[in-house]
Amino acid sequence: MTHPRLLMILALCLTMCSACVGLPDSGDVQVGDDRPTSSQDSGFPYDPRPPQAGEEATEIVGHFLDAMMANPTTTSVAKQFLSEEARESWHPDRQLITYDGILTPTGNEEVSVTVLNAHHLDGRGVWQGTLPADQRTLKFAMTVENGEWRIEDPPDAMIVSDEFFAARYRQASLYFLDPTARVVVPEPVFVPRGGQLSAVLMRSLLLGPGRRLQGVTRSYIPDDLSLDLTAPVSADGVAEVSLRGETAPLDAESAELMSVQIAWTLRQDPSVRRIRLTINETPVTVSGTSSDFDVDMGEEYNPVGDGSWQGLFALRDGRMVSSVGASATRVSGPFGAHDYDLATFAVDLDASRVAGVTGDRSSVVLASVDKDEQPVALDSGRTDLLKPAWDVAGRLWMLDRTPQGAVIRYWWKGRVREVTVPGVSGKAVSRFLVSRDGTRLVAVVRGARRDVVVQSRLALIGSRLRGTRAEVIHVDDGEKVRIADIAWFSPTAVALVRPITDELSQVTTFSVDGSRFVQPLEVPIELVRDDIVALVSSPAENLVTWAVAASGEPHDLSAESDPTPPGEGLKELTYVG
Repeated sequence: MTHPRLLMILALCLTMCSACVGLPDSGDVQVGDDRPTSSQDSGFPYDPRPPQAGEEATEIVGHFLDAMMANPTTTSVAKQFLSEEARESWHPDRQLITYDGILTPTGNEEVSVTVLNAHHLDGRGVWQGTLPADQRTLKFAMTVENGEWRIEDPPDAMIVSDEFFAARYRQASLYFLDPTARVVVPEPVFVPRGGQLSAVLMRSLLLGPGRRLQGVTRSYIPDDLSLDLTAPVSADGVAEVSLRGETAPLDAESAELMSVQIAWTLRQDPSVRRIRLTINETPVTVSGTSSDFDVDMGEEYNPVGDGSWQGLFALRDGRMVSSVGASATRVSGPFGAHDYDLATFAVDLDASRVAGVTGDRSSVVLASVDKDEQPVALDSGRTDLLKPAWDVAGRLWMLDRTPQGAVIRYWWKGRVREVTVPGVSGKAVSRFLVSRDGTRLVAVVRGARRDVVVQSRLALIGSRLRGTRAEVIHVDDGEKVRIADIAWFSPTAVALVRPITDELSQVTTFSVDGSRFVQPLEVPIELVRDDIVALVSSPAENLVTWAVAASGEPHDLSAESDPTPPGEGLKELTYVG
């Protein structure tokens, strides 16, 4: 078998692109009548044709779109299709539109181009989903300069095909802090391949998390700062991050948190080992010692939990065990000493506390993992509790499936609070997850014909948590699709299993941003010849992903490492979280 993590990496490599952006000539796409062909391989140079004498307005627009695919990167030819005034006012960095088809341009003094099945990204590279219907016909106001048609008012966007985007862009993350500054929170973005990755990431990071994430994340980088030129990386791996702006001096805590954001973001550039940060040419010191810092600083802010437990837990003969390889040892706490008839359970990140759901799924009981102390009832009188989830703040998330639909609650510091999550609360939910950083709730919502996966962001407003309206982040094309289970695959990706037949299951992964281009569409990551009913996976790196069959047999989805399978007779196999 091929490991899902490996296939995701290979898929991401396929989606990485050169630093160019533009519109390729792909398949049945028709834009104008006389267009040069070009390769989709980002390794092939493409020098687009500039405007020709006597071209019609529709040809000017078609060739303008074509010119955006220059390779190596340049907009110099594209700008030649614009009026002199438009060349100064055009901002293609504000939006990127991707589509799988385009209609031939029509019009004269105003040329219209309709893009089909279009999606869009904002200026940071954040996936925004389907382009609204009223924006799918693009308008190009035209003018005549020196006897030739020129575009007077182009859309402030790059407009590219799905093929071009998938071949030339890759997914990365920008890192912000959660509202309490306890952990960094990754936010997926798409960045062009080639050029200087550190500079691209820094420019996006400086734009902040955006209004949609108010109360979910925050940035400790002052709003008015901009990157001075690029962020060059020296031969010995030092990235020079030079910022400029009108900002007050930073206090020590803000300087450290700002540095943590930058370090976590720039560590994705393999050429960066250390970072030298200046604001208005003044070095920013971290911990009062140095003006440059290691790119691996801030591990205590890890979104999966610094030092979180790496081992497996399970139930054997009704008692909780810790599984190491083929051996399984009873934990010394009450759930290991006695059979409490648990239906399922969740262990907190440092493996000190365990929340067990009683056999009738009506109550949650808290106990120590390794201390022989009396369990404490956290919540009771419920209808049908799913497996709970822990986050890094020590909150325990619970979802109860009532006759009126899902009810979401969390326990924290001795109190149980209800949280309304539009799009999840009141719905038929079969599975749910909460990210360890405490900012994402992902749920499988059951429909009449098929299941969909939705995500809500958990925002801290004042002292209260609320959920944003859930958005669909994964839906299969099949007419009737049922999802057996979901699990965290990484901090920004979810693994999913669904039955194909009674003896064949498909395991796939997808990004939490709902984007279409993280991996090739319609290509399974793994086909398992068994009736898989559960996934055992972790957002932490280098941990084995297991697919558990209805018979209880675990299937290893990481054949590279050839791990020793868990012992026989184990149920409710799980990692912490």
